[in-house]
Amino acid sequence: MMPLFGEAAALTAALCWATSSMIFSNVGGKAGAQTVNRGRLACSIFCLTFLHWILEGQPWPNAVTWEQLGWLSLSSVLGLVIGDAMLFQAFVLIGARLSMLLMSTVPIMGAILAWVLFDETLRPIEITGIACGVGGVLIVILGKKGRPIGLEGRNYVIGILFGLGGAVGQVANLITAKYALIDGYSALSATWIRTLVAVIAMWGLAVILGRVRRTVTACIAPDVGKWLLLGALVGPAIGVWLSMLAVQNANVGIASTLMALPPVILIVYEGLILRKPVGFQAVAGTCLAFGGVALLFMP
Repeated sequence: MMPLFGEAAALTAALCWATSSMIFSNVGGKAGAQTVNRGRLACSIFCLTFLHWILEGQPWPNAVTWEQLGWLSLSSVLGLVIGDAMLFQAFVLIGARLSMLLMSTVPIMGAILAWVLFDETLRPIEITGIACGVGGVLIVILGKKGRPIGLEGRNYVIGILFGLGGAVGQVANLITAKYALIDGYSALSATWIRTLVAVIAMWGLAVILGRVRRTVTACIAPDVGKWLLLGALVGPAIGVWLSMLAVQNANVGIASTLMALPPVILIVYEGLILRKPVGFQAVAGTCLAFGGVALLFMP
């Protein structure tokens, strides 16, 4: 495997997630967030089956141990089901800006757990790069204007707990997935299994709640279906596959730092492509974050 392959995969995953977030935010306004969440998972398992058929020679994995299946299933439930659900609830209670601030703790928790569980150590320059990357993301998020929120009350405390729960879910997602990937198991096969488990869980819940027909009707609408499929291919399929490659081939702390960059990438998109004013704070945070990226890619 080429040097810095894992880091490159993590950075590309962040780019994929930033792109898919723009697609899903547009579609979500038409179909609803929970509907889009179920739809994107269904579309992503379709895309992953096609990719697995082309790259692995068969539509789905057939060589997985029970231990690997257990770790991947746990990773899926903790990250794609529970973690994402808690993060979404945090968005509702305390807003996207504060929720993303809480999610910025993922690289720090990931680095500590990887050191404890996998004996992954970081060089001083890598620690500096993680600090700059996380700091840049924090500055960018703090510079965004979110909806007003009350800093007191029961909903605020519950929202903070949901946000922290979402962050812990994402860290647990990465750590448990790495256990299944340690022996060189195919990252694409791992992604397919994790996504299938999430599809079964989310659509099983939809069956229980009687929301299947409404979800399908909304997802196949002409102005939703094609964008949902494109977003699923870019984000939950290719993006998550790249994230598994990143965790498999790079230090968890470094990989999670690079994968936390979508807010910064979106600032670059707004400034350079959409020509929107982004403000000095956003520019400073972006420069600091990419300075951290440069340090993480130094040999």
